[in-house]
Amino acid sequence: MNKPRSIGIDCRMSSESGIGRYITNIVRNLAENDLTNTYTLYTYSDKDLSELHLPENFHVVLAPFRWHTFSEQFNFLFLILKGKHDLFHFPQTNYPIFYYRKFLITIHDLTMVKHMTGRASTLFYPFYYLKLLFFKLILKSGITFSSKIITVSEFVKKELVSEFKVSNTKIKCIYNGVDLKLVYNPEKLDYFRDKYKIDKPFLFYVGNAYPHKNLEKLIMAFSLFNSENKYELVLVGKMDFFYERLIKEFKNLENIKFVFNVNDTELSKFYSSCEVFVYPSVSEGFGIQIVEALALKAKVCCSDNSTFPEIAGKLATYFNPYKIEEIVNAIKESLGASKKITEAEIKEIRQKFNWKKSAQLHQELYEES
Repeated sequence: MNKPRSIGIDCRMSSESGIGRYITNIVRNLAENDLTNTYTLYTYSDKDLSELHLPENFHVVLAPFRWHTFSEQFNFLFLILKGKHDLFHFPQTNYPIFYYRKFLITIHDLTMVKHMTGRASTLFYPFYYLKLLFFKLILKSGITFSSKIITVSEFVKKELVSEFKVSNTKIKCIYNGVDLKLVYNPEKLDYFRDKYKIDKPFLFYVGNAYPHKNLEKLIMAFSLFNSENKYELVLVGKMDFFYERLIKEFKNLENIKFVFNVNDTELSKFYSSCEVFVYPSVSEGFGIQIVEALALKAKVCCSDNSTFPEIAGKLATYFNPYKIEEIVNAIKESLGASKKITEAEIKEIRQKFNWKKSAQLHQELYEES
């Protein structure tokens, strides 16, 4: 039996969307199944991960240093070096570039490299491009000096091999999973009318409003599709600069509803009750929302590029995310489809995209790296 290892995990982004689901579910399942190794979880706030029941071999250390900042590069660096861990896991491409001990890194996608636009930042353009150059430097450093790289899809793995000439043997693809707190829980329209003022059958999107999510084109396509005012488009996310900008741009359009800070119980109801779940992103490494939607019996309509065909296969309707007419046609096709996902297909999704399985593969990688 291998000697127990001291493993550090950067959990500062555990309250963020997307990456937060990844961190929280990996930690939750490691805590339930690994009572041998010692884990130190570095959190941005003392509220992060507070809902998890952590065993004695898990320790939480406060690290109130914002990501993509100088304090991350220096204060966070000094803090984690004190831990003298056998291995450190950075679950995102931001990490202290001078960290010299053994570490592995998760690369979720190459969106920042492939879609360079100042609209993706709150900074003035010169500062944005300076920050982008620094991001590329950190990404290249992480790829070069990490002992192993985790990707969340074969699509991202192939991109890394192609773009950065990384050896296949250095990269381990580990799929994300379906959060078990999300359960099929449909509600009648009256429920959404009373609680959210949603008066019509609705199309649904959940996620952030970064430019590569392509929500502007989704809204324009929906407006064309919904000429008879039969439906509403519900966008669920977390209020920030990008959602504020989106609301200002489309404030005069009818039948667009923005809902913020929805918990998992309510999210389950949206997934389970929508007419179609639409995901128009032009760049994604995985797409957790797609497998969640499928697992909760929603019809899925999404982009035909990126990793989506790998994840959803024949269970989704696809469109070119750059062409509004194709989005409109795909929505119509999804709504008109009589076939719904079967129980056998849902079972297959939950087996293939499983957080317990994902955490087990992470643990094995920690122990062999």
